[in-house]
Amino acid sequence: MLTFFLIALAICGTNASFLATIALKQKNTDILFEALHNVSDPTSKFYGKYWSQREINDLVAPESHEISWMLTTMKDRGITCSSLGSALQCENVPSINYFSGNIANYIDFIEFIDTNYWNTHKHKSFPVENGDGYVGREVLNELYNITYNTIQHNSSICSVEYQGASGFSPTDLYSQQKLNAEPHKNVYKINGPNDPQNPMLEAQLDMQMMSQVAENVDLWYWGSNLWLFSFATQFLNSTKIPEVLSMSWGWAEKQQCTIATCNNITSAQYIQRVNTEYAKIGLRGVSICVASGDAGAPGRTNEGCDDGSGVNPLFPGSSPYVTSVSATYVVPTNVPKKWKTPLCQQYGCVNGNHELPTNYNITGWTTGGGFGIFSENRPSWQSQEVEAYLNSGVKLPTKFNRKGRGYPDVSAVGHNCPVINMGSIMGVDGTSCASPIFASIIALLNDYQKSKGKPVLGFANPLLYKMYHDEPNTFHDITQGNNWCTEYQCCLSGKNGYSSSKGWDPVTGLGTPNVGRMLAWLDTHT
Repeated sequence: MLTFFLIALAICGTNASFLATIALKQKNTDILFEALHNVSDPTSKFYGKYWSQREINDLVAPESHEISWMLTTMKDRGITCSSLGSALQCENVPSINYFSGNIANYIDFIEFIDTNYWNTHKHKSFPVENGDGYVGREVLNELYNITYNTIQHNSSICSVEYQGASGFSPTDLYSQQKLNAEPHKNVYKINGPNDPQNPMLEAQLDMQMMSQVAENVDLWYWGSNLWLFSFATQFLNSTKIPEVLSMSWGWAEKQQCTIATCNNITSAQYIQRVNTEYAKIGLRGVSICVASGDAGAPGRTNEGCDDGSGVNPLFPGSSPYVTSVSATYVVPTNVPKKWKTPLCQQYGCVNGNHELPTNYNITGWTTGGGFGIFSENRPSWQSQEVEAYLNSGVKLPTKFNRKGRGYPDVSAVGHNCPVINMGSIMGVDGTSCASPIFASIIALLNDYQKSKGKPVLGFANPLLYKMYHDEPNTFHDITQGNNWCTEYQCCLSGKNGYSSSKGWDPVTGLGTPNVGRMLAWLDTHT
């Protein structure tokens, strides 16, 4: 006997029709997560044996005859849909509609494509003062010991922009390449709309920093009016995809359903489903880097430092299936350096070698970090490092998820990042600079692995934490600083955030990369 359910698809009060992504119920997700663990663990015999799009869909999606039946049923109701594995992308979905009967058994939720965009990510731009110069390509090469700094084996990286971002300017990208003494290289592929005459600073920053770090990389741009779930399903069901993604967007875990129109479910359920999609992306061999946020541990939903609101983890930066990237600034010194690139010679680059986490008192904003509240219990690959921090005697917030996924995982510079915007250079700040920098380093590591006939890193966290465990000097440990400030003020010490310490911490993660030593570790351990 069939059990009948009634699912309300929307809460809007009009009879308009919308685009929507319908999340279908999945099977075998336990096998999915086990498979991801196996292909991502460098000690596993299955390491690097990534799955195809079809293999993943065959594992978790409804049976093909069930999807065909759903497509026909939708069409009979005047709703045009196409299959995206374990989701349907549909047009003409009524804003008020009810699916009852057998079809409801196959549906988890519906995410409508909303054109009422939220300001989920902001950046700060500054004039660069004397002594506190730009972090150009040669600065990063020296700072992070990037000895392998030019792509030679067609490695790829992609900037993902959400909510109708207007795009980037190829002309400005070319200017950035010239200033950093890089050869001109066109963007490899653009998915979605791009308006080069009206570029968005976020997209400009992402594209230019990726090009600056990984010379000759195949640059992708993926512009979307979707949010996290809809993008992930679209990406997963594309035949040709890049090897590394960088996302500089996010919002509070508790308020995901104020961004996504995720009817009939909570933010916790929405996050759980997005995490499953990210696990699929990792199983395809793709690395995801995500900015950890620019408003400290309190987050943008607690800029006023209300003790009752406390710490507010950011998603997807807190996802266990991404590499979460925090931001630092270079402490300037008066010791001059003989820079060679036009950028540093003409506009000035920072002369320091020591980094600290960005903080409101110094940079006017604070890097994010903390512990996820809706994710599964802490992943095994970071358990030892996170437990060491929690048991180190540092002062901790009164309320936080002690068993949650700790983030960030790593850090990179996020202050005075040089961006050419509409022909003019400016210094731009944010973890949205740090994420594409670290994503580019993963692209370089991927390329190095290809040169040795080895697989790309894919979901990189198990490897990065093992790398740190085996050889701590593969990262520059940052032991000073905190993230109990926001973009507007600093909260009471310890009540609304975390402090840095030796080893992993929820301010800068494992630290910033030492690429030369990472390459040496890869040579002997993969």
